[in-house]
Amino acid sequence: MRTCDMFCRVIDNYGDAGVSWRLAQMLAKEYDWAVRLIIDDAAVLSAIVPTAKAEVAPVKAGSVTVCDWIEDGSDVPFRPWDGQAADVVIELFSCRLPDAYEAAIARRFETSPCAVFALDYLTAEKYAEEGNGLPSPHPRYGYDKTFLFPGFSEKTCGINRERNLQQIFNPARKESVRKRLFAEFGADPEHPFTLYFFTYPEMPVEGFAQCLAQDPRPVQVLAAPGAASARLKRALESLEAPHICFVQASMVAQDVFDDVLLSCDAALIRGEDSVLRAQLAGIPMIWTLYPQQEDTHLTKLAAFASLYTQALPQTARQAWLEIEDYVNNGPVHEHVWKNWRDRIEELQAGATVWQKTLFSLPTLAESISKLAEKKLKF
Repeated sequence: MRTCDMFCRVIDNYGDAGVSWRLAQMLAKEYDWAVRLIIDDAAVLSAIVPTAKAEVAPVKAGSVTVCDWIEDGSDVPFRPWDGQAADVVIELFSCRLPDAYEAAIARRFETSPCAVFALDYLTAEKYAEEGNGLPSPHPRYGYDKTFLFPGFSEKTCGINRERNLQQIFNPARKESVRKRLFAEFGADPEHPFTLYFFTYPEMPVEGFAQCLAQDPRPVQVLAAPGAASARLKRALESLEAPHICFVQASMVAQDVFDDVLLSCDAALIRGEDSVLRAQLAGIPMIWTLYPQQEDTHLTKLAAFASLYTQALPQTARQAWLEIEDYVNNGPVHEHVWKNWRDRIEELQAGATVWQKTLFSLPTLAESISKLAEKKLKF
């Protein structure tokens, strides 16, 4: 059985924790690896994985052991640890490994191979293809660390999804799952159009409420917990728009989140892990990105848009680009929500085509497993 230590410092709250946990689970379940996830904010992880109790670490959560990160200066970087580096070491999202662990990797290389990876964020930008698989020598110890870039082509290391995910997102499950979950949330399972709403507070929420109110077609907003949802609720209440039904959803575990997306007709959704799940669910989606300095998030959006919109006719492509520009950049496009709703059938057809594309790509766990085996045989 291969051993694997994954290190994660949480920056983007549920996104970083979610990606890390999902990958850890797949490596453990699908490849029978003994995986430890060493994370510096187990409280965030426990919000979406209730078995990963923040106050009880290390803890066995399903097939993965979750450990609290301990800073350098302690006797060991995390508990429990016997001072040995694992067969496979994954540094997630440019987090730096503890000094003691880097030294352990160097010691291991003296007698046996070790596969050390630096996993980056998912992107459609060209550097994902250009940098995937490239080695980088450690500045002190000299051992190679291999960069892994998830992306949307065979030249990257693929996307973070499970082997059996198509079974989860089987349209035949939608009606029964929708009735069960909507009953728990207090939502109407017979409503003609339900939008899942999960975004950052930086989005122009009040303006978006105005857009919803201007379009007379009924919409049920199923809102994830958070500051943006609270603002949307207040804004809609002040507008007195009877055709809009706001439903506050509760926080759900990660293994329930897919069913929430399956139950909805579309999603306005944030982050990396969440937005990828919406794409894999095959529903029309509006992606809100976390604002970054020098508008690098808009560069990331443009690269993704060049791929995602390929299957859309020009009218639907324009409607999607305009609403993306509005929720991420703020300029007012007249009737932006109405235009998007007008093209919902075309957007749904495009989402289905894109879903098939995603399921044709290698999985991240598969790519890591194959590359690790090559490195460990040397």
